[in-house]
Amino acid sequence: MFRPGKSPGWRGALLAVLAFAGGAPAFADTVAVTYSAAGQTAPDYTAICANTVVCVYGTENFTGWTGANPFTSTFKDGGSGTYNQPAGVTFNGSYAAAPGTTTGTGGEWISVPQNEYGGVSGQTYPELFGSPNVGLTNLSTYTLTLSSTGVPGTNYFGIWISALDPYNDLRLYDGTTLVAEFNSADLVADLGSCPSASNPYCGNPTPEFNGNDPGELFAYVNVFDLNGYISSVQFSDSGDTGFESSNHAVAYVDPIHETGTLVTPVPEPGAAAVFSVGLLGLAAAGRGRVSLTQA
Repeated sequence: MFRPGKSPGWRGALLAVLAFAGGAPAFADTVAVTYSAAGQTAPDYTAICANTVVCVYGTENFTGWTGANPFTSTFKDGGSGTYNQPAGVTFNGSYAAAPGTTTGTGGEWISVPQNEYGGVSGQTYPELFGSPNVGLTNLSTYTLTLSSTGVPGTNYFGIWISALDPYNDLRLYDGTTLVAEFNSADLVADLGSCPSASNPYCGNPTPEFNGNDPGELFAYVNVFDLNGYISSVQFSDSGDTGFESSNHAVAYVDPIHETGTLVTPVPEPGAAAVFSVGLLGLAAAGRGRVSLTQA
């Protein structure tokens, strides 16, 4: 997995370009990633939409999901302030378990109540157990497939990743092209390890379970595709862990910016058939940005 080097005291934006031999010249998907302030469990649409011409968005907090497979979302959970979809604009998502990934009671992909590892404000959340937890050997996977009307596509995806474990893996696609991949090693590299009394991202920040599970990181992750669209998100667990997340968010924003700074897509000089890129973020007071470019 590619990870640009960081010197001691490094702060600010980092641009990493992967150039592969072979293939015709192409424009890459450039992915910008931020971590919201420690303790934030939901998308900050005020910041996401600041200084934009167009900003429409929506949230799925899974209050309406009981574990049925597949599950369809319109990203209109949570009431005022959690979505803004004017007439003619819709976001739709289909969450579906992969063939071989079991659902329902005792299954790999289930709905569970808020606990020390995941969920917010008494809500349920999707738990993906690695197959060894239920006596199986397959890769546990479910996929969110996105579509929209009234906008060109989805170029923002937000997710509260709680208690991210080894064997958890998150992949984002633009069509059939993998544009970014994220796992626990990336989170640790970006935000620091746990337990640590000096790391505000360690431990559950919700009022109901504040300080529980201090050995794991909890962070809201914002992913922007600067010159393409996010059409699907794949969640996987390959070991004896669980993948917990909630408050999934989607948006179309134009122009894309980070805390008032316009980010310009960067052309990629070459294309490649196979790659794997870990999302990198900047742990800083408030918000930080890293941009990744890949074929």
